[in-house]
Amino acid sequence: MQRQPEPSDTGGLTPTVALFRRIPRSTYLVIGIGLLALSFAPVVVAQLRKSEDPRPAVAIENPGGVAPAANTTRVATGLQNPRGVAVLPNGRLVVVEAGDGIETSDRTLETGRVSVFEDMNDDGDYDDPGEIEPIISQIPSYNTLTQFGTGHDEVGGLGDIVWLDDGRLFLTRDDPSEGYVADGSPSGINVVELNIESGLGRSLIVRNATMNALAWDRAAEILYVIESGANRLIAVTMDGAIRVVAEFSELERGQQAVPAGVAIDPTTGDVLVALFSGQIGDYFGSVLSFWPGDAKVVRVDPATGRQTDAITGLTTAVDVAVDEAGNVFVVELTSIWPSARMPRDFDLFDPDAAPDPGGYARSSGSVTLYPADDGEPVVLANKLDQPTNITLSGDALYVSLGQGTPGRMVIGPTGSTPITGELHRIALD
Repeated sequence: MQRQPEPSDTGGLTPTVALFRRIPRSTYLVIGIGLLALSFAPVVVAQLRKSEDPRPAVAIENPGGVAPAANTTRVATGLQNPRGVAVLPNGRLVVVEAGDGIETSDRTLETGRVSVFEDMNDDGDYDDPGEIEPIISQIPSYNTLTQFGTGHDEVGGLGDIVWLDDGRLFLTRDDPSEGYVADGSPSGINVVELNIESGLGRSLIVRNATMNALAWDRAAEILYVIESGANRLIAVTMDGAIRVVAEFSELERGQQAVPAGVAIDPTTGDVLVALFSGQIGDYFGSVLSFWPGDAKVVRVDPATGRQTDAITGLTTAVDVAVDEAGNVFVVELTSIWPSARMPRDFDLFDPDAAPDPGGYARSSGSVTLYPADDGEPVVLANKLDQPTNITLSGDALYVSLGQGTPGRMVIGPTGSTPITGELHRIALD
C-alpha cells in the first residue's frame, strides 16, 4: 500500500490538518484524496551535524505511565479547541480557540475566537463571569475528518499566537471560507497582526501551506514560523520579508517529519522544532497515524539551517518551549499506540454515536522536562487529554487540551465523557 504522509497541525493546527491544506480545494475535487501523496515536491534535506554538537540527543522511554512531578491546575474549562496562549506583562492571557469545526455560511455561527483572560477575583482560574473577554470572534473553523477525510477528529482555524516586546500580537490563521486568489494561492492562510483594542489588522505574510506555530527572537527581531503544510521553517521580518531556514527530511520509517512546534533557545540562539511523525501507510495493510518513538525535537542553526537531533524517541511531539537556562519542555499529543481511524461519514454531532477517540488515544498526552545539564528527563504532567500547545511564562507552563469536536463523547479515565477544551497551568517552582 502506498504511504500517505500526514503532517501536523498542533501549536496552531493539529497533526493531520497541514497536509491537506497544501493544495487548493478544487484539486481534491479533480484527483481525490487518495492521490495526494503523488503531488508533493521533494523535500530538501538540510545537513545534519550530530557528531560535533556539544549537546547530544536525549532519548526517553514512553512517559505515559510515569507519575508526574509537577503541580498541574485546570484554570479554564468549557473552551472550544484552545490553542496558542500569549502571556502579557500584566499577567493577563490572550488565548486562541480554533472553534467547533462546523463549517457554515452564516458567519454569526462561527465559533473561532481570541480572548483576554483575566483572573479578576484572584481565585486562580478564569471560569468566573466576566473573566474571559473576546477580542475577535465569529472566526471560521473546519474539521479535517469531514473536510478532507483524514480519519481524525481534528479542528483547524485560528492557531498559535505570540506577543512581541513592543506590545504587538501575531497569530496564525487557516480560514477555508476565504477561498483562493487568482494564482491559486489560499487567501486565508496567513500570519496576521492582532490589536487588543481594534482586533485583526494587516496580514504579515500569506502562504499556500498551513502555518501552525510561532516563535519570536527578540534579539534578532525575527519571527520564526512553522509551515507544517510544507515541512518547513521560515524566518519573517516585520516588513514581511521571508527566508527559508530549513526543510525537514523523512523520519526513520519513511514518514514525513512534520514540524509542529517551535521555540528559541536563549542560551545558544538555536531554533528548536518539534517534529511529529506522519502516517505509516503500509502497516499490515492498514494506515497508522504515527509510529511511536519516531517523533523528535531538533536544533536548527538559524544562519545555516543545519539540523541536530536534540531529543529522540518521542511519540507525538506537538510543541516545545525553552526557558532562560536552556531547559526544554516538550508536549506530546498522546503516548499510546495509534487507535483506529474514523470513517469519513462518522457523525461527529450524533449524541447517540458510540464513543470514539477520533484517531488518537484520549487522556494519554504528556509534558516532559529535559534539563539543560543533560540530567534525567522529568515528566511534569501526563494523562492529559490531547494537548496541542504549551506556553512558558516565568515559573509556569500553560497547556491547551481537548482537541476535537466539543461535546462529542469519548472514553476518558472515568468512562464516557464529552470532549472539553481546557487550559491547564503547570507550576515550575
